[in-house]
Amino acid sequence: MSENRGKYSTAPLYGLKRPRGGGGFQVPPERPNRSRKGDNSPHTFLQVAMSALLPILFITAWILGYRELHIAFLVFSVLALLYMWGAKAFVSQARVTMTLIYTALMIVSLAAALWFTKPLIDRTADTPAPQGSDLGTIFGRDVTAKDVQAFNNANSGEEATPAPTATPNARSEAQQQLEGFMNSWMSLDYNAMIQYCTPSWVASQENPQHAIFKIRGTSTPTGYEITAASGTDADDSRTLTMIASIDKGTGRPAQNYRYEVLMLRVNGIWYVDPASLSSATEIKEEPTPTIFYTMMPTYTPDMNLQLYYNPDGGSYYHKEQRCTKVGQQYLPLKGTFLYSQLNDPEFKNLKPCDKCNPPGRMN
Repeated sequence: MSENRGKYSTAPLYGLKRPRGGGGFQVPPERPNRSRKGDNSPHTFLQVAMSALLPILFITAWILGYRELHIAFLVFSVLALLYMWGAKAFVSQARVTMTLIYTALMIVSLAAALWFTKPLIDRTADTPAPQGSDLGTIFGRDVTAKDVQAFNNANSGEEATPAPTATPNARSEAQQQLEGFMNSWMSLDYNAMIQYCTPSWVASQENPQHAIFKIRGTSTPTGYEITAASGTDADDSRTLTMIASIDKGTGRPAQNYRYEVLMLRVNGIWYVDPASLSSATEIKEEPTPTIFYTMMPTYTPDMNLQLYYNPDGGSYYHKEQRCTKVGQQYLPLKGTFLYSQLNDPEFKNLKPCDKCNPPGRMN
């Protein structure tokens, strides 16, 4: 027996302890499946969109300045935030941070969409530009009469005709506007005077009629003459020297005054700066008799000038197709006719608009 004991002392299972509590092998506990993706893996696209795509869209909208891009950013940002909170994407602190950041960006984008951007497609280019502009749009693109004529010729299929060459003695556009202002003053038409004043001055006055009264007072010109002019109509500002005979309503004879009138060109139209009328200086000496001008039209209206009216019961004719005197539901005015047809039976009862001041009838 002793011999056999030494022989099997090196058997493979020698010394193996029996498991307590029963025989057999114990199955190790199942390990968690490490191959499953994390909870945030379904939100990878949302993470890319909110960290890269939407910021790029926001920056692009600011660079290009289009309103539609800002609106797209607002829509996609709202959808992304709603999905993030509904699906509980990311951790709680990250969701709060992203919400605060995108709320600030959406406020900025909303303000840009409402006030500081332009539409992607400008619909106003599909309609002819009006011959005049109201005070709300007077500071837009510098549109001249040549632009309007070229646009009308392009739409009608006619070839553009070259502009007539100005004669040396022809009155400039600035001079014609100043004459219109003075003629309105002489005829005591103070509303018409305001139409010739610079839009910036009119917009800055709480009551333009009261402000123009403070400038003119009780004085009324009985005659005037433009004696000199600086610059040309190609400039943005000109100074016209004018001598006017002013009756101050005191019972004394009219006195001659020299004015240095500042003319400003806005949107291709010349206007009088009312503040420059305070530059009047009395002329003491009278070497030559004062020349008084009688009231007469400052220009002969173009017989082919296009006028507008409301064919649905309108009682006025207008120089502008979108005259601010007409209700928005009737704009743009659909009825048109030429100035040469103004005395035709169909239009003889129409009255001139006191807002856009179209030319009156020729007797």
